[in-house]
Parts: sequence; C-alpha cells; structure tokens
Amino acid sequence: MGLTAAGLGSGLDVKSLVSQLMSVERQPLTALATKEASFQSRLSAFGQIKSSLAALQTAAKALNDPAKFSATKATVATDAGFSASTGSAAAAGSYGVTVEQLAKSQRVATSATASFIPGDGRTEPKTLEIRFGKVIDGAFVPGEPVDGTFTPDAGEAKTLEFKGSTIEDLRDAINKGDLGVTASLIDNGSAKQLVITSKNTGADQAFRIGGTVGLAYDPSAPTASPSTYRVQASQDARVNIDGITITRSSNTIDNAIDGVTLTLAKETTTAGSLTVTADYSGARSAIDAFVKAYNDTQSTLKNLTAYDADTKTSAALTGDSTARSLQNQLRSLVGGALSGLGSTQRLADIGITFDKDGKLSVSDGAKLDAALKDPQRNVAAFFAGSGDTKGLAATVADGLKSYLDSGGLLAGRTDGINASIKSIAKQREALQARLDKVEQRYTAQFTALDSVLSSMTQTSTYLTQQLSRLP
Repeated sequence: MGLTAAGLGSGLDVKSLVSQLMSVERQPLTALATKEASFQSRLSAFGQIKSSLAALQTAAKALNDPAKFSATKATVATDAGFSASTGSAAAAGSYGVTVEQLAKSQRVATSATASFIPGDGRTEPKTLEIRFGKVIDGAFVPGEPVDGTFTPDAGEAKTLEFKGSTIEDLRDAINKGDLGVTASLIDNGSAKQLVITSKNTGADQAFRIGGTVGLAYDPSAPTASPSTYRVQASQDARVNIDGITITRSSNTIDNAIDGVTLTLAKETTTAGSLTVTADYSGARSAIDAFVKAYNDTQSTLKNLTAYDADTKTSAALTGDSTARSLQNQLRSLVGGALSGLGSTQRLADIGITFDKDGKLSVSDGAKLDAALKDPQRNVAAFFAGSGDTKGLAATVADGLKSYLDSGGLLAGRTDGINASIKSIAKQREALQARLDKVEQRYTAQFTALDSVLSSMTQTSTYLTQQLSRLP
C-alpha cells in the first residue's frame, strides 16, 4: 500500500471511515476465533479425561497382582542381632534365631614395626599372586580363628604384575587389578601397614599370597611369614534357627526360611524372636488408591459436562455423547458383578459401595479388612482373577483400552477436533488475506473521494472569489 494523507484536502476522516467499515468486515474473523476457542476448550477437556482415565487404569493394574493380597511382614525382637524381610513365599510363623557366628572376610596386614617396601630393590618385574581356597581340618574354638590345612579352589591364581616402587603404588595397583581383594594403608605411628582384605566373606574366601613383590602369607600357617600377619580369618556365618544350625558364606541369608531374608548384624548368645505375619496394608492401600482414582475420574467427567442453570453456562463437554457414554460405562465396569471367582462377586460384598453422587465409598472399613483376611472371600481372586477368568482389575483396565489406546475413542475425538482447528486456521488465513485487500480497496476509494472533494472545494473557493469581484 502506498503512502496516503487522507483527509488533508477535504477534511474527510478516511482512516476512521475505513476502520468502522473494517470492523463490520472482520465479524466473520471474530466468529472463527470464538469457534476455535470452543474447539480448544473441548480439546483440553478430553486431555483431562484421558489423564484421569490413565490414572484409573494404572490404579486398576496395581490390583491385578495376587501377591499383593498374600504379603507378609517380619517382626524382629529388639537387639536380636539380625533384621529380616519377607517375600511372597513367606508363610506366617514364629522362630527363635541365635546368631552364633558372623561371616567374615580374611584380612592380613604387613609388619606393624617396619614399613613394607615392595620388591625391596628388585629390578625384574615384580608380581603379586593371590590364590583363593578354604582352610579345613582345623579344630573349631568359639571366638578363635580356624587354623588347619589350606586347600586351593579349582580356579587359577590371580596374578598382578607390579611396576611401581612404593607401598602406595602397590595399594593402588591391587585396587585397580582383578584380584578379588582390596587394599588400604594404615599409619600406626611407627609404620605404614598395607592391609589386604578379601572382597567376599565366607570360609571359602581364604587366600594365600605369593609372588616376587616380597609379600607372603599362608592361611594354614598364619604366623610363619615375617612380612605379614593375620588380622582376621575368613569364616562362614553360623545361625541356629529353632535348634537347627545352618552355615552360610554371607551375612545375608535368604534360603534358610522360605520367603524370609535374614541380615545378620552381630553375634548373640540367646535366641531372638522372629515373627512372620500376614500384611494387608499394601492391598488396602491399592484398593484405596483405586477408589480415589475412580472418584477423581467421575468428578472430572461431571465438571466437564455440567450445566449451570442459574448462569445458563455450559461446560466444555455439556451434552457430549462420548463423555456421557464414558460415565455410564465406568459405572458398569466397576459396579458390575463378576462370576466364577468365588463368593465375592461385586465391590459391595467387601464393603465398597456407591454413594448418592455415583462415587465409590469404603462404607464399611471393618468389613473390607475382614474380607481381606477371610480365605472364603478370596479377595485376591476377585481383584486379580483366577486362571482364565478376569478379575475386577483386568476388567476395568482392559475396558479402558477402547478409550485410551492410540486408535481408541478419545484419540478419534481429539484427532477430529485438531482437524477442525487446522481447518479454522486455514479459513482465518484466507479470510485475513481477503480483508487486507478489502481494506486496501476502501482506503483507495476514500482517498480518491477525498481528492475529488478537495478539488471541488478549491473550485468553489475560486468561483466565490471571482463572483465577489463582479460590480
């Protein structure tokens, strides 16, 4: 558009005239914007519904786990010397557990009076050899290390080629190598002591030290080497459970009592009590979460389909057939009766009912707790199913797939709305281009009119002046 100075000649307000005319011309554009805002509101509403349904589906899937309804917990007496946890295979029961001996790793140290010098002047490649095995045939004395014959295991010795010169270099080389041991330095004030410890506990984790680096140790003769001495012997854990003694190489024992893991902490002289009982807290929490997710979904649907008669205001999805269908289907999915799963057929049988607003309520918490403990009720089968028969959890979760899957009903609705929004964008672009041309035409027409009026004004002025000169 060229430069204009509308109204300079005639006083005609071209800009105002064009603006008023264009406000009328732009009414279809305003209508498109209103229509687009409505589509955006509906798109956001379906997004809220999808999010709410996804949360409900997740809560339903959490109940599709029979183990959640047969969980147990372990209670250990104070100062028992161990802790315990349970898994799905644990059965209720009580045990007396005495930790007679903890599993330990072998630990040896260099001289406490003179700092060790690796190789001690040797120039040839220096080596450190570690050979694991077990000390056997030693007489056991409670509280004392086991001495006896060292029997190497079937594996090969682990060898480190050492190229350093200091005790710090040797420590670092051991820790970087794959020797099955770790090394540390302790300065006792008189000497730096290199301490070598097996990475694992257990009687079969004893190790012999050899090589040309200058260290030697044989666990069957722990006092024979002048360069090293034993700080701690390797040994198995020994636990007495109800009068039966077991030994394990680790202080974590998960195969003594079915489904129970014992973690040993200290040795004891008397038995500490271990009690395994049923634990329904996880199941109850999952049920409460499902009830909340269902109620949240119903609240979302109600708010998005509401109509305020006082203000005559509709929500984003008032009258929407998809939203109405979903409300009805949810009630049917959750409130329907299930057959083939025992005496529990519907939620009401275990104390969960619908209130007057259509929301779920744990109306009888005592009834629900009693049902969880009652084998005849078989609440696990009701929620998680049995064999090929679906329980409530799978029924609800699978029922929601038709709405939530990529090709589901909600995806179809949102795809349709997005297509409408894109169509409006194209219409707006075309309309805006036409309005730009209309505005240019109006401006040109009124500018021309202004020019004509200006010319006529000048002619009128001239004639008036001439006539005024006539005698």
